[in-house]
Amino acid sequence: MKHFISSFKIISIMLVFCILFSLLCACGAVPPSPSPSATQTVTDMLGREVTLPKTINSVACIGSGALRLYSYVGDMQLLCGVESCEYGFLVSARPYQMVHEDYFKTLASIGAGGPKGSADAEALLSANPDVIFSLYTSDAKAMDMLQAKTGIPVVVLHYGETEVFNPTLSASITLMGKVLGREARAKEVTDYLAFLEADLKARTEAIPTADKPTVYLGCQSYYGTHGITSSTANYALFDAIGARNVLDIHGYRGYQSAVDLESLLEMNPDVIILDAGGLEHLRKDFQTHGEVLQKLSAFQSGQVYLQLPYNAYFTNIEMAIVNTYFIGKVLYPPYFLDIDIPTLFDEVSVKLLGMPSYEMVISQIPEGYTQLDINTWLN
Repeated sequence: MKHFISSFKIISIMLVFCILFSLLCACGAVPPSPSPSATQTVTDMLGREVTLPKTINSVACIGSGALRLYSYVGDMQLLCGVESCEYGFLVSARPYQMVHEDYFKTLASIGAGGPKGSADAEALLSANPDVIFSLYTSDAKAMDMLQAKTGIPVVVLHYGETEVFNPTLSASITLMGKVLGREARAKEVTDYLAFLEADLKARTEAIPTADKPTVYLGCQSYYGTHGITSSTANYALFDAIGARNVLDIHGYRGYQSAVDLESLLEMNPDVIILDAGGLEHLRKDFQTHGEVLQKLSAFQSGQVYLQLPYNAYFTNIEMAIVNTYFIGKVLYPPYFLDIDIPTLFDEVSVKLLGMPSYEMVISQIPEGYTQLDINTWLN
């Protein structure tokens, strides 16, 4: 009996020793590297190779327009936070923000954001997403530093150099779909954008030049709101419908912060499209230069129209698209008879954001998509 008890003690001690030894080994062991099958490597829009989890369970979007693109493609429930500027009004209406505003307010802040913002590494580290989609900078080294500082993969996106219908935009949407494992949804979005671009071209490409009025864009929003001299040559919305931009005709290129008023009078466009965000600047323009502006034939004939300001924390794609159809209706009425702007706005919004947003936007900017009666408005 004593021998049995002694043997039992020896076995018990050996078992305890084995357990303790196993625990000590486990404490000092190096954790196994993730299996290659559990990761994916993508090339972002800056040409950076980024390795990240194959299955993404949490997401952060930083910089101008990143969260907008995510709202077109991603699962909103995977957001681990948003920039503070996404909680409310910022310069002008943003359909994606208006649609999700209540939900965004339930999420933690991952930085201040805004046009002059920068990445907040500490807030991002606290949120600890599986991936960060960034539109803050085209500086690859800065994004490498953010990735090194947080230990979180950073994938940089890009909208391209024009407002809409841009291959770079579609490439960014496709990249986001690949990262998220939502390739089908990304293709649905890019196919729809391609369909709209083709539809606009089909409606307008056969219109004789002689039947096309000349047109000028004024009060263009560009890092804020501006007056009538803010405009753009090679304007993507005009180009999508083959419009005769007077700036193109007279040899201008790109964004113009201050078109000379005498030159504008000499160009004398048949139609003027104004960004509704710049109306107060336009009022000041009339106070100081009303005599010159009243000589423009577009003001004299009442051919002045207001489009929605679509630049707010970068381009609201759905608004830019509907603006293009609105301009088409203004310039070439017979070719856009079937287009009802409020209906189209909600259709595009549903396709990209999952729900209509026209009433939300127009309640904030009621001047949009109207003909401006300059005499009534000035009085």
